[in-house]
Amino acid sequence: MFKTRPMRLALGVTLALALGIPAGLAWLFRTRIFLGDTALDHLTFAAPSHIPGAGDGLFAAEDLKRGQIFAEMGGLLVLQRQVKHRGYLFAVPACGASDLWPYDALDGTVYGGHASKTNFAPRRINGVETTFQNAQGLFACHRPYVVFQATRDIPKGSEIFISYGVEYDYDFMQFDAVKTYFCETAHVDCSAKFDWEP
Repeated sequence: MFKTRPMRLALGVTLALALGIPAGLAWLFRTRIFLGDTALDHLTFAAPSHIPGAGDGLFAAEDLKRGQIFAEMGGLLVLQRQVKHRGYLFAVPACGASDLWPYDALDGTVYGGHASKTNFAPRRINGVETTFQNAQGLFACHRPYVVFQATRDIPKGSEIFISYGVEYDYDFMQFDAVKTYFCETAHVDCSAKFDWEP
């Protein structure tokens, strides 16, 4: 059986198709929606942010230690050019391109979970360090693509703040109430100018 070269070749092609096509289709049409690790949900909770007009923010439900991963960003795999809103859109590192293909970004608007509630606060105001930011987003080449890590110890009940990076549209930083909140909380005089860094 299958003693001749053409027969063995035909068998190899048949097996490759039988195994490869279903696996390839399963990968191509895999679910575009995934959730972050819900086992981390007990570490944080959503509540009204201290930032005026920001809606809900993310708070520590227990003491978080420096370096601790406290949330994963879930989301929907999307094509950036087809997304009109940018609020919860994440581009992944180049190393994740093949994992996302044919998509090129992660949209956490609906399925982001606790991580999507993390608000921005400026790192510096008028050259003064604010110490607002107590966490950071870390990017990976595979799901969940974005995880959040404490950059210092965060006491229970504290609001968690991160930077959204230099390319984000920080239009809300022009609002007087937001400016006043950040300047007063950081004890920085912003009466003459208001410069800030993400």
